[in-house]
Amino acid sequence: MSGTEPDEAAELDLAELDIEGDVAGGQLVAAWVDRIRARLREGPLVVRNCPQMLAHTLYKAGVLRDSRLVLTDVREEEPYG
Repeated sequence: MSGTEPDEAAELDLAELDIEGDVAGGQLVAAWVDRIRARLREGPLVVRNCPQMLAHTLYKAGVLRDSRLVLTDVREEEPYG
């Protein structure tokens, strides 16, 4: 999930994104997967502070196979926060 950051990559910091606290968490995750896919069409992307649920969904959807996407600082969410 992490690796060498691509040169000239755009950065996206998701530190403020709260998926766990959102009633429609699944829909929010799906929307963020779509946003990240769209952004990757423009070039490399480094995502910082990615919520664990979103990182897992990006993996399952095959988005992490794109070498232009680098996840750093994946946040582990509290299961019963």
